[in-house]
Amino acid sequence: MHLWMNSKYVSKNDYFLVNEFNEKYVSEAIKNKAEKIITQKNTTYDITTIKVDNINSYFKDFYHDITNDIKLIGITGTNGKTTTCYLIYQMLNMIGVKTAYIGTIGFYINGKIMDLKNTTPSIDLLYNLIMEAKEKDCKVVVMEVSSHALKQKRVDGLLFDAIAVTNVTRDHLDYHKNMNDYIKSKKLLTNMLRDKKICILNKKDKYYKQFINKENNNYLIGRDVKIKKVITNLENTILYFKDKKNKKVSLQLVGDFNVYNYLMAYKIVEELGYDTNLIIDKSYLLNEPPGRMQKVIYNKNVIFVDYAHTPDAVLKVLKTVKKLKNSGIITIIGCGGNRDKTKRPIMANIACKYSSYVIFTNDNPRDENEKSIMIDIIKGAKGKYEIIYDRRKAIKKAIELLDNKKILMILGKGHEDYQIIGDKKYYFNDLKTMLEIITNK
Repeated sequence: MHLWMNSKYVSKNDYFLVNEFNEKYVSEAIKNKAEKIITQKNTTYDITTIKVDNINSYFKDFYHDITNDIKLIGITGTNGKTTTCYLIYQMLNMIGVKTAYIGTIGFYINGKIMDLKNTTPSIDLLYNLIMEAKEKDCKVVVMEVSSHALKQKRVDGLLFDAIAVTNVTRDHLDYHKNMNDYIKSKKLLTNMLRDKKICILNKKDKYYKQFINKENNNYLIGRDVKIKKVITNLENTILYFKDKKNKKVSLQLVGDFNVYNYLMAYKIVEELGYDTNLIIDKSYLLNEPPGRMQKVIYNKNVIFVDYAHTPDAVLKVLKTVKKLKNSGIITIIGCGGNRDKTKRPIMANIACKYSSYVIFTNDNPRDENEKSIMIDIIKGAKGKYEIIYDRRKAIKKAIELLDNKKILMILGKGHEDYQIIGDKKYYFNDLKTMLEIITNK
């Protein structure tokens, strides 16, 4: 038996919980054989109706034993959430601790189970995913926790055994309106810890002090874990760091920013009491998540597909590849419609600064005019660039420009397999599109 706020998920014996947004779907929930209606309103429906003071508290109380009996890890931050979570998911599973992952790239137990609409699902789906993980003998659930989810109380009632704040840079200001509200929303996670109250922070992040809660055990990457040396090349990254002892690992992950993602994941696993010596020995087996610096070698050139869609993320990936041996960097980039307009020229400026040539294209224009988006973007453009609105044609043109030892960066969509134009969603995947083009050349 499950609790649902989405009537489409309801089946026999489930309870349907009514809030101010879903009351019109009560009849569908009843049609789908809901056993009871739980509501905060003084309304009686055609089946057993229970009045409660708070819907979210009802979720917490109902699933208390399940969430109390499984370790929960929550990761927030502007960039790096997905990679850090995915690394923890891999680390724990490789040492025999069955772990589930919930986040941007989907719901994973022993591989992908389902896509998710949001980075952090709605409260009813989230609790039921944790319940499914428990039923499948998972000991740990690691999840991305977005600022939207925290502000909208989608994680109400959950208490985490460990959290991390990867970094905070400008993003989602179309929703939060200003950085203060964005940070305030993310800070809510620091009050949601239990037991050892493990909180991992990034000393390199200029906002990290705002996330120090005196009630938590705060560990800083850059202080409690010190990076001694990083050697990055196209094949791997060699990391020397000092935790309690000096350590060395070889990683498939590319980039200094991934060093921080790795160390945050490593430190959480260590502080939860697991044997990290086993992880050190197997770190070379860790993979990047889908759409995160995914690498393809093509005729002595290298192509990366990455989700970078914020100024900070674009800066980090381009500064990373700038350090690699190359004869030029070609970047494909765009900005989503109906989102923060102020970051568009900033991203364009960064792309042009660190690239030999830039092709500006559509990301997900949604119902915003593609030309209006592009006008905002090219305000920050300089140097050599062109505009190709059709994303497939942009990728094809960039591949045609590749010659000996160039690097192509396809940024913005990463793992996504769709493009939203107007009110329609079309299938589109950067990686598959690129592979089709180079295969047919």
